[in-house]
Amino acid sequence: MAIMSRYHIDNKWSVYIKYISNYFFSYVEEDWRKIKNAFIEHPSLKKFLLLGIVIRLALAPFLGHPYDLRIFMAVGRAVANGMTPYGQYVLQMIFPDIHHPHLYGSFYGIGYPPTWGLILGTAADISSAIQPGNIYAYVLALKLPIIVGDIAISILLFRMLESEMDGDIAFKVFRFYMLCPFLIVVGAVWGMFDVLVTFFAVLSVQLVFKKSGWSALSLGFASSLKPYTIVLAPLYSIFIFKKLRSVKKSFQYLFLVLVSLALLTLLPMMIFGWPLSNLYYALSAQMSTTDFYYNYGDEITYGAASPFNIFNVLRLGFPLIKPPDFLNYLWIPACLCSYVYTFLSAKGADFRTMMSHSFLTSTIFFATRFWVSEQNLVFLLTLFVLTVTLNRTRNGWGLIHSFWILLFAFVLIHVPAPGFLWIVEPWTLTAATAFCNGAFGYLRWIAMSVLTFSWLGLLFWYSFREGIVRRG
Repeated sequence: MAIMSRYHIDNKWSVYIKYISNYFFSYVEEDWRKIKNAFIEHPSLKKFLLLGIVIRLALAPFLGHPYDLRIFMAVGRAVANGMTPYGQYVLQMIFPDIHHPHLYGSFYGIGYPPTWGLILGTAADISSAIQPGNIYAYVLALKLPIIVGDIAISILLFRMLESEMDGDIAFKVFRFYMLCPFLIVVGAVWGMFDVLVTFFAVLSVQLVFKKSGWSALSLGFASSLKPYTIVLAPLYSIFIFKKLRSVKKSFQYLFLVLVSLALLTLLPMMIFGWPLSNLYYALSAQMSTTDFYYNYGDEITYGAASPFNIFNVLRLGFPLIKPPDFLNYLWIPACLCSYVYTFLSAKGADFRTMMSHSFLTSTIFFATRFWVSEQNLVFLLTLFVLTVTLNRTRNGWGLIHSFWILLFAFVLIHVPAPGFLWIVEPWTLTAATAFCNGAFGYLRWIAMSVLTFSWLGLLFWYSFREGIVRRG
């Protein structure tokens, strides 16, 4: 009887999986057909797609962020061997088969839910099966999901804008995403996966009224990669209420997003037996106003791409100054104000309005968040591109280019740029660290603050000019 019972459970589960798969593929079949036709009708799409892929594949194996990429490398190996992605790893023990002068020392695990850790573990398994002990093959394997994400978001935006506007605008956006230096550096060079977060978050907007369940799951999955997109869940619940006038459906959407995020976060921890306490400490560190350390604690930064990086500049004259704890929670009332403003001022629930208010809420969030990693701004850049194009903003591409150039300059200064070469030229990491800790390191702090207030000023000025934020 036990065997028969197990058979029925397995059979029901396989039927359920088959039903879900058939439903999903029947839903995307039409979009996939349109995408194939678009590439046939516009051969230049294929040209820029291939060019973008070649650039990424040429850079990905040899470059990387000197801190984050080593964490991802260690976490990938750890998860592939059944260990938690929230441990503390000694690199020379994790990589006995890869001899590199910078693969040593103690590193902590990731600070996100476990989804990215599982992806890293899968990439580590694939790399070990194909090219064991090859650092370049391993780094490339870790970045392949990011490169796929770059392609996916480019195609998604093309389809969305082609259906909402026209093919010429959609093509310009596609070309921009394939060749934008900021996106290439954050993804294929740095090794950060915010493009995957962005893809699923933007997909959720497109699906809100078509398939609200899939939309909620998509937003939940985006938040399971990096939790900052969860600030959009209440916003989309408001738009569901405004369009459908149903409090029940509005709360159902918000509930499903939160439940899917909780399940994607907790189930892997329980399945693999990873301690929940490690997850708690990793995520709570994101909510702390404690100092952030790079390179074994030698450098202390506040804010990164947040406006609160001004504390770095203030510390030049007042070394003992400390940011008050309440600043780390300023984003909560700020986002609440944005939700109230959207509820009172948004005149409709069409795609353009939803995108504009998604952009506004995200801008407010990043403007009031105590710590903002510059790679998170891939998401904000995407919302800005969609808002500008959908609003047919005058000189819109000039604004878009100004924004990404400010972000690109920030990345090159903050890392700093030579540090990306640490894999192929180990001395560059030592040189970059020496500059940051040297007599002229203060110039880095000043430049970071200037760039941050510049891009924030640009976005808020645009929001007022276009009427997304109304005066009076």
